[in-house]
Parts: sequence; structure tokens; C-alpha cells
Amino acid sequence: MHCWSFVAALLLLTAIGAAAQIPPAPPGSKPLPNSELERESPVFRRWIANPPDLLYDIENGQAFPTRLGIGIAFTPSRSGEIAYTATLQDVVLGGTRLSLSGDFWRSGTSNQQWGANARYYILPLGSYFNVAPQFGYRNLVIDGITRNGLEAGAKFLFALSPRAADIAFIPSWVSPDQGGAITRLLLEFGYSLNPRLRLTTTVQWVNSSIRTDTSFGVNLELIGF
Repeated sequence: MHCWSFVAALLLLTAIGAAAQIPPAPPGSKPLPNSELERESPVFRRWIANPPDLLYDIENGQAFPTRLGIGIAFTPSRSGEIAYTATLQDVVLGGTRLSLSGDFWRSGTSNQQWGANARYYILPLGSYFNVAPQFGYRNLVIDGITRNGLEAGAKFLFALSPRAADIAFIPSWVSPDQGGAITRLLLEFGYSLNPRLRLTTTVQWVNSSIRTDTSFGVNLELIGF
């Protein structure tokens, strides 16, 4: 019995001595990545070389792109009349959640509109959902009759994939000097074809004391110009 106790004690002392000879890992050391995974994955190599700061991206990276676009639209209520459009959307002022936007829309000589506004996004710019109250000015020519005034509204943004695909709903109201308030509803579906080009389809509804029109359009946009 004493012999087995002696053997057990000897084995225990041997194990303790072997463990004491193993050098401790240096502070801050990380396990080496799988060499094959590192070799075959460019994304993994970038993450190893420069780990992303996800919190910073959410706070400062835009889930929506700044873009400049041109396009066409047609209005079924005007026998499919064709309009030409130009837009500049969400130029974010550095270090803030404030953005500037503008657009121009023209059909023939008696129908056109243009406007500019400022939006302030309530949530961080990298959020998948955001709301931005907006305030600006709009000029509309409807059947040759001009209406213009201050415009107020909000943008509701759903980023399905940050900077790649999103849906935006923008209701707004124009308060002209005469003729009663004008209601505008704009629905946008955007999809990035590549890092520089984006395709956006739009549905716009304009209701005024003169008439009501619904138009459908498509824009080709340059991203981050």
C-alpha cells in the first residue's frame, strides 16, 4: 500500500515539474489564425491586418450613400407624359447627422418642380432603420400655374443592406402663398449595381387644389462622387 502511495506521489511531482517548465504565453498574444483560411480569404486577411471597429461604423458610417443621379419618369394620369429628373441626395456634412438634398423634375413646358431641403437623422448614420425630419423649399408649376413655399416632412429609411439596398418613404407638405397646401409622397427603392453605380426606382404622388398626379420613375445614380 505504501509502495502505491509513493508511486502516485512521484507521478504528481513529475507532472507539476513538467507544467512549471512550460513558459507562460506573452501578454496580449493571440492564437495564430488558420494558415489555409488566411491564404484563401482576402476578407480574413484584411480583418487580421486591420480589425474593424463595428461601433465606430454604426456611429459614423452611412447605411445610405450620397448620390448624384439623372432619370426619367412617366405620369399615367397625363397619358404617360415623360418627365426628366435630376437629383442630389444626402450630402452629409462632416461629423454630423445633417444632410442636404435637392431635385429637379420637368415635363414639357407647363409642368415642373424643384426643391432643396435639409435632413437631420435622429439615429446614428449606420443604423439599419432611421428617421430624418426635413425642412426646405419647393417650387411647383402645375398646368402652367406656379405654387411655391416652405416644405416640411420626414424621411423614413430602411437599409436592407448598408449602402447596397434600401427603401425610403418621404411624406412632405408644401405651404404656398396661395392655393392651399400641397401634399407630396415619395417612395424609393434603391439597389447598388456596383460600388459606384446605383439604380433607384421611384413612385411620387402629388396632390394639390389644381390636380392630383402619380408618376413612376427610374434614376441612374453615381455613388459617393
